[in-house]
Amino acid sequence: MAAQRLGTLLVPVLGLSGTSYPPGTTVTVRGRGATVDAFINGDWLPLSWWEFSDGLREDIAVDR
Repeated sequence: MAAQRLGTLLVPVLGLSGTSYPPGTTVTVRGRGATVDAFINGDWLPLSWWEFSDGLREDIAVDR
């Protein structure tokens, strides 16, 4: 199994399920490089480098 780390979405992202996740959402990230696999409760989000930040970010504005 590949190493996992936590990340935070920087922009709204659509998961494979069709669910849209807002900025500030915490994701589990696998992989390195320009694209990675991210997961939220089993939902897969193929992310590009500019769509997330490594680690948890509590200061990112969340759309409400």
